[in-house]
Amino acid sequence: MSFPYNEYKFLVLDDKLDYVIDVLESLHKGSDPFPSGIVDSIYFDTPDLHFYGQCLNGEARKRKFRIRGYGDGSFHQLQVKDKHLATVRKMKDKIKPINLTGKFAPYVHELEPVAASSSTFPDMISLAGHYGMLMPVVRVRYHRRRYRLNDYRLTLDTRVEIMGFSNGIDVRCNYMMLPHHVLEIKTADPRPYLPLLGLVQLPQVSYSKFFMGINVLTTGQIAIV
Repeated sequence: MSFPYNEYKFLVLDDKLDYVIDVLESLHKGSDPFPSGIVDSIYFDTPDLHFYGQCLNGEARKRKFRIRGYGDGSFHQLQVKDKHLATVRKMKDKIKPINLTGKFAPYVHELEPVAASSSTFPDMISLAGHYGMLMPVVRVRYHRRRYRLNDYRLTLDTRVEIMGFSNGIDVRCNYMMLPHHVLEIKTADPRPYLPLLGLVQLPQVSYSKFFMGINVLTTGQIAIV
């Protein structure tokens, strides 16, 4: 389990994107050892979309299961993200690389750990077992810019692509790119203060790529939550 942190999200519309990038680069360029790259995630849910329902109903506690890769076409980490209001805790461990075949993705119970002695992987699989079968429901791929300031981690996610799976839920569309972007701030500070926020003047939102992805695939509509 990683150390808990608070997570705050701010909506960035197309007409403000270049300005936000310019401010971030002028203030914090080169502050992260991995300044930019692709983030590629596959999210899992139950056949009745239990975790999607947590977002839809605005529940204070939310949980997500996902596997993640970083642009090389494979997925090599399992993550469980628990969120209570703004506070986030994560569990994660390496898995044997997953390469997709067509529009099919594995179920959670088909994943395998890299190390047989791993303790975190069995804990996550045991946790997943409480919900029954967890199937792949949405793939979310985007470009991420990364910055750091003391204990603050800032990320700007753009070009957010949403994709579905043939062995997942029934969908109305299989692909869409979201028309907006998101700035995320992660910190132990319960009331973050950054000069950046005063400069860019962005609306704070409850922004879930997982929720929006399923919403887009199943309804063809985009809603921010």
